[in-house]
Amino acid sequence: MIQDMFTHYQIQPAELLQVQSYYMFWQRNRVYFLAPIGNLKEDDLQEMKSLSDFMSSTGDQSVATFVQNVQGYYVSKIDGNNYSLFKSNRQNERSNNNGEELAIFHLRGKKYSDELKRLNRIGKWKNLWEKRLEQLERFWQSKVNSHPENFFEQIFIESFPYYLGMTENAIQYVVDTELDDTPQVVDAATICHQKMTERRQKEIHFAKVPIEWIYDHPSRDLAEWVRDEYLENPDNYQKKILSFFYGYEKKSPLSTFAWRLLFARLLFPVHYFETIEGYYLARSDADRKRYERKLVNYLENTNEFESFLGGFYDLIGLPAAKLGIREIKWLK
Repeated sequence: MIQDMFTHYQIQPAELLQVQSYYMFWQRNRVYFLAPIGNLKEDDLQEMKSLSDFMSSTGDQSVATFVQNVQGYYVSKIDGNNYSLFKSNRQNERSNNNGEELAIFHLRGKKYSDELKRLNRIGKWKNLWEKRLEQLERFWQSKVNSHPENFFEQIFIESFPYYLGMTENAIQYVVDTELDDTPQVVDAATICHQKMTERRQKEIHFAKVPIEWIYDHPSRDLAEWVRDEYLENPDNYQKKILSFFYGYEKKSPLSTFAWRLLFARLLFPVHYFETIEGYYLARSDADRKRYERKLVNYLENTNEFESFLGGFYDLIGLPAAKLGIREIKWLK
């Protein structure tokens, strides 16, 4: 990889440090990230570059910017795979509150005004969720018809109808929110992450890497952070979540529209979809076993997750009835 780096960028790091899916190294007080881009198209990368250039121009020193290779492109073949290289000034100071830091990021991102075709997800949740559900339902039906081959397939076949119902509830909640409530100025679209988690914020603490950015309602990031916090700490999440929202709202208060969208996203069981998809895309038995353990854990704790969802508005101290926010009775 180091040899390929030199060929494409005329940079020769002493070593590459792997952090999640990235490879990192330092040169002259700059931190560099080599990020796998998978199936991203040139158009996606151009829009991501536009976002990263904009965020840098707002004064966010922790944003990583694209580095061109010697041919003038943003994609290089390294060790047989496609990568993009990013660089950032090394950061030492960060906010102690994840919520506050994310709010500042969102406020900057809301000022972006150019049109985005590839990365725009605003107002598209319903259609995207319906499409994802239809795809998984077809796959599930094929497994039902061919009969389960192993334990994972058996529990997938048995559990899917429950999560289908949960997904339909989430889709309906989005539809109701858009019909019953009106977006406010604070609901403007912003730069978000495909999948925001506290662990990712901590592990990539040197820089914000635009390879995972999209353009969406800020509640996307909030919901995914909360989901991850609950799933990782099901016995001890309350204080962390309250502190997170306190920090966020100190900088950027949320509207009832935002709270409703956030709840709709929590209802959508993306963790279930990712576990099924991950299992069938896994290349090793060890990875498949890991996804199997995840699925078993989710299924064993469905009652607890329902209780968490049913008590979410109470947890954050939102007077749902007074604000006219519909609660889902079967979760209570």
